[in-house]
Parts: sequence; structure tokens; C-alpha cells
Amino acid sequence: MTRAVLTAYFVLVASFLLLPLFFLVPISLTDSQFLEFPPKSLSLRWYREFFVDQSWVDATLASLRIGVGATILSLLFGTLASVALVRTDFRGKGLLSAIFIAPLIIPSVVIALALYIVFLRWQLVNNIYALTLVHALIALPYVVMIVSGSLRRYDMTIERAARVLGASPIRAFLHTTLPYLAPAMFASAILAFFASFDELIITLFISGGLQTLPVRIWNDLSLKLDPTVPAVAVMLTLLSIVAMTVGEIVRRRNERRYQSNSVSEA
Repeated sequence: MTRAVLTAYFVLVASFLLLPLFFLVPISLTDSQFLEFPPKSLSLRWYREFFVDQSWVDATLASLRIGVGATILSLLFGTLASVALVRTDFRGKGLLSAIFIAPLIIPSVVIALALYIVFLRWQLVNNIYALTLVHALIALPYVVMIVSGSLRRYDMTIERAARVLGASPIRAFLHTTLPYLAPAMFASAILAFFASFDELIITLFISGGLQTLPVRIWNDLSLKLDPTVPAVAVMLTLLSIVAMTVGEIVRRRNERRYQSNSVSEA
């Protein structure tokens, strides 16, 4: 009975989340210049328009540059923070953990306003490097949560054995722990990238004249509305689903392989 209720709940939630796609996909395939549902004729016209229009291409490239930079920074500092939080015990550890998770809890508009005031004073508005750093801050909680969870399930006996055999602490970590964490880092990198790629509110406050893809979509919604926006939304949604599915498959496969190896060795 419990399994049936949980299954029904999952189906309802998933259907609710996927419901917009059932409207967006047909609208994005319309041949008309205006939004139509259902479309009178099907065409890939607006998907082609996305790749032909230079403003859309430039906004996408800007989001990619910022997203890749933010992912690298959040992955580096998030992994180091996870190791410190899981393996060490110090005063203020709970407070530090809360600080790392805070960007997920504090409303985006509050963070955006605070950053705008600071960046305006430091003349960092409309600076792509400052924007990349902010996006890394937004993506950091995803890395900390996923890598920390994976690290808590890791058997420290393997790393201790490497230390006993003469490996230095850094070498033991790189050759035993890091390969185990790699799939979790890959999954968290995907989430971090899309957290940066989809960020709108904070970017609106501190981007200045710099247009990322979400800002370009927002401006299009403010000034005009053509089926290019649904086409972009469909492509981003499908890309997110595929990337996150791949990341989760890789993470679970690695954990199953690690558990099977541990059982066989035992």
C-alpha cells in the first residue's frame, strides 16, 4: 500500500513538472509568427531562428563562458569544503555548513540586492569575471551537498591502507578517494553548471549591459513574444534532463561498482 501511494505521488509530481512541456513543444513547432496552440502547421522555423540570430548566439556563448567558469570554481572549492566538513571536527563547523548551503535558502532577490550594492561601490557591475564568481557562489551548495554525501559513504580504510603502504596524505587522497568521488563530482558539476546557466534574478541586478541567455529571454518577454522563446525553453529543458540523467547514472554505477568490490574483497 505504501509503495502504491508513493508511486502515485511520484507520477503526479512528475506530471505536474512536465506539464508545461506538453504546451511548449507544440508551440515551439508552429510556423506562425505568433504563439499558437495547437499550431496550424508544424515547422522548425524558430529553432533555426535561434541559431541564425546573432543576439541569441552571443547570449548563449556568454552563458556558456560564465557557466563553465562558475562550474570549475564551485567544483574546486566545494570539493575542498566537503573534505573539510566531513573529515574534520572544529568549532563552528555547523555554522560553516549553514553558510555553504545559505544560497539555496536565502531569497535570490535579497542576495541580488546585497551584491548589487557591494559591486556598485567596487565598480564590478557589468564585469564578466565578477559575474562568474557570483554564479560560482550560487552553484557551490550543489557541489557541497552531493560530494559530502558521497564522501560520508566512503570507506576510509582504503585510504588508511594507502597511508600504511607509504603514500603521503595527498597522494593517498588522489589515488584512492578522488577516483571514488569523481562520479559525484561529475553529477554535482552538471547541477552547478545549470544552476549558473539558468540564473536570472542575480544576473539582472549585476550584469549591467551583459546579456546572458536567461536575460535575453527575459528581455524578449518584456518587449515582444515570438515562438523563439518556447523553442529555447524546450532545448534547455531537454538538455537539462539528458545531462542530469547521465550524471545520476554515472554516480549510481560507480557506487554499485564500489560496493561490489568491497563485498568481493571481504
